[in-house]
Amino acid sequence: MTPISPPPLPHEVDGIFVGGGHNSLVAASYLARAGASVLVLEGGDELGGGVRTEEVTLPLFRHNLHAFFVRWTPDYTIWHDLGLDRFGVEAIYPDVQNAVPYDGGERALVTYRDVEKSTGEIARLNPEDSEAYRRLHSEFSEITNRILGPLRFAPPLPADLQRELLGQSALGRRLLSLADRSALDVIRDAFTSEPLRALVGFNVAVRGYLPVLDVPGTGYCPVLALPNSHEGRMIRGGSGEMARALAASVYANGGRLATRSPVASIDIQNGRAVGVTTIDGREVGARSFVASSVPAPSTMLDLVGKEVLDPGMATAMEEYQWLEEALFGIHLALGDRPKFASEAHNPDVPRALNLALGYESSDDLIRDMTAIRGRTLPEVSALHSSIPTLNDPTQAPEGRHTTFGWQFVPSTLPDGTEKWESPDRDRQTDLMLSGYERYAPGLSDRILAVEAHSPADTEATVPSMRRGDRHHGSFHPDNWETNRPHHDLSSYRTPIDGLYLCGSSQHPGGSFTGQPGHNAAGVIADDTGLNVWWNRPNAVEVLRDL
Repeated sequence: MTPISPPPLPHEVDGIFVGGGHNSLVAASYLARAGASVLVLEGGDELGGGVRTEEVTLPLFRHNLHAFFVRWTPDYTIWHDLGLDRFGVEAIYPDVQNAVPYDGGERALVTYRDVEKSTGEIARLNPEDSEAYRRLHSEFSEITNRILGPLRFAPPLPADLQRELLGQSALGRRLLSLADRSALDVIRDAFTSEPLRALVGFNVAVRGYLPVLDVPGTGYCPVLALPNSHEGRMIRGGSGEMARALAASVYANGGRLATRSPVASIDIQNGRAVGVTTIDGREVGARSFVASSVPAPSTMLDLVGKEVLDPGMATAMEEYQWLEEALFGIHLALGDRPKFASEAHNPDVPRALNLALGYESSDDLIRDMTAIRGRTLPEVSALHSSIPTLNDPTQAPEGRHTTFGWQFVPSTLPDGTEKWESPDRDRQTDLMLSGYERYAPGLSDRILAVEAHSPADTEATVPSMRRGDRHHGSFHPDNWETNRPHHDLSSYRTPIDGLYLCGSSQHPGGSFTGQPGHNAAGVIADDTGLNVWWNRPNAVEVLRDL
């Protein structure tokens, strides 16, 4: 068979994006519409990075290997700005949002899109917690809508200035009082029912904060997570449809895309980024800018080169704090859907967008947090799961289903290695299957095929996710806002003229938000004189208007 040749590349464009993840696609689409000629270069065969859907078990069974639940809707800033509706992408908003089986799986706490319906379920656990949840949902929603949300769509402010501005309003002072505490303390002080503590803590943990649950400075995480836990969506046909729509948006705005084009180096002349060279020797010039969605350490050390960097910057990148945990996944093709023991208590359990299996109390979260820190493999199985086909039947053949389980594991194994080989891989798969079956008896009889996906598999398919790091860096407060990924890189600019960072190692971090790409596009447009045709929040004005 004749090898497929890589696509031809233009000699020169205004701007080049290194890496074809969703943040590059977002930024490229904004800037292409602003009038720049842009080229996105992706090393693999698929665009979207972790936003992908594949048939890894059996034909026609679609599995979301990384991004599954999303916050994107037609009203979401980026969806609206880029007009993604015209590319046929559709968000599904399940009525049942979360389920936490407890009492060994005999009962379950279920929450919904409808907050009042959710507080009714919480009242079955504890009436006082129900009232507290209703009050905090209202308060946390206001903080999120007026402060945290807008600040995620703008470059980070210096910490002292942000605290000063927050301190000038009652709402800002309330946020500071929460944010200075740990996420775990905020959750435990707010509620007494352990299943409810587990639900809120679980929604914090899936954002990448499990290793730092008890660290002061993470108290804002429940403020975001509690109201957002009622707003989860999924994409019809699988998350990969969003990557397709974003790529279509780049093309529609006049940009170019090329896969099978891994970049070997970002070319620097006289202190300025002037283009890139691919691994096979193709060169493309950049008249105005180069932007990389590859993690900052990989961009600066591998693509730019240590010899170009200030020694302090080089050392900081070598010592960069990567995310301490990763996800080990199992993806199942099923002949029939799982049946949960807790359905007798609440029949809505299987339809939940997010299932927390094995997180019955806050102690279960602490157990896994401790294991991650100690780089020990889990002894019990606690899973983030869902049955996507109950809300979107298009993801499997008619009458069939898919499900998955993700477990938090250390990004580096106890022996210091980063590879998952037998027996660790097989042991982890068996542990997770048995853990799932503990809550859904008879699951094994419904399985048609199983595909395990380790952190090493994640890195193999998405090389930017080093050791399975889906967030491109720790979410410790030391690696946040103007410190993320380094104080000289936090504005999306770098010390090299014309070189920018637009990926998840930038504020506000990982997950499928597109916000780093959105923010980087604004900075690049400002620096290069492009027309900023979209509305952008001004962080200082946001806080002064409180």
